[in-house]
Amino acid sequence: MEYNATSLWVSRVVDWARGHLGHPALAALCTMGWIPVACSVVAVDPGEAGTAFLVGQALACLMVVSAPYDVWYYDERLFPQFFEDIERITAESNYDTLQALATQYDQYYSRYWWVSTLVWVGLVLTVFVIGQGYFQSQGITGPIERAAYFGFFCYWLLFAGIRSHGALITVLVIRSFAERVQLDVDPLHPDGLGGLSTVGTFAIRMTVITSLGSLALPLSFQIAANIQYESVVYAGVALFVLLVGLNFVYPTYKVNRRAQDLRERMLDTHRERIRTLENRLAVLANGDESGLPDDHLADTDDELLELEIRRARREFEDYQSVQLYPLSIGIITRLVSSILLPVFFILFELLITGSF
Repeated sequence: MEYNATSLWVSRVVDWARGHLGHPALAALCTMGWIPVACSVVAVDPGEAGTAFLVGQALACLMVVSAPYDVWYYDERLFPQFFEDIERITAESNYDTLQALATQYDQYYSRYWWVSTLVWVGLVLTVFVIGQGYFQSQGITGPIERAAYFGFFCYWLLFAGIRSHGALITVLVIRSFAERVQLDVDPLHPDGLGGLSTVGTFAIRMTVITSLGSLALPLSFQIAANIQYESVVYAGVALFVLLVGLNFVYPTYKVNRRAQDLRERMLDTHRERIRTLENRLAVLANGDESGLPDDHLADTDDELLELEIRRARREFEDYQSVQLYPLSIGIITRLVSSILLPVFFILFELLITGSF
């Protein structure tokens, strides 16, 4: 099935450049990734700006240098790969529903990216306006420097918005999948999670991409400490933290609850089958085959029934023991890393400003 019908404009630009440069990371850097670096070089004079500001600006710039590639990777690789993998644990009768979900959210991602970006337009441009006094104190005074720094802010808010859009789409996709698609959990799946690791992998990879926003925290706190309306900056930081947490916790919890419900139904089915087989064996033990129930079971041999009972019990135990929360050691490691990254930069900011 086709899970990548449309592409975001950023992805189309990168794909065009790939025809000339080959690797998508190089294509993304040469088409758009260089813009924040150029704007920072023109706007900021290392001889006039403070060390803390220079470090914060460099990290904030680094956050969005890779953004075009991140956007392309989510749009062209991560999103369609999720649907290809999740098809394996989807009941065959729900394939059409899965295809409809893929088409719906693929279009949402490629067409409505500007909705999430508008939120960052309001926050980031407000910070740019009210932070003029602080920026001038760091040597951004002339019209060329101010125009270049405005260009940096516009580029930054654009890709912060698109990354946020991807995080939101991830949450909505997994929520819709859990609510509308019938799972076909395989207790013997190699991942040991009934096949649900694909959900955790999808969520955590987008969480890691979103958590790159922590590179902007030192500059954000620098600005907040030197402007009058610092609450605007903290609102943006709070939104970022919410996105990082929501991007992983909610969708994986949602899928886990749906899988738990499915497991309970499967356990009830196997439990009933075991009881039926045991009752049949008991009737045969009494030597009264005329008392056998009409349960569509043809076996009248005690040994065959005992084998069937053991097989049914093994299947029951397999479903009972399978871990249905989509976490593996590798996924947990990436999750911890994505959480520690913002914490690290908060501590780093406190260190370079002497707030310890």
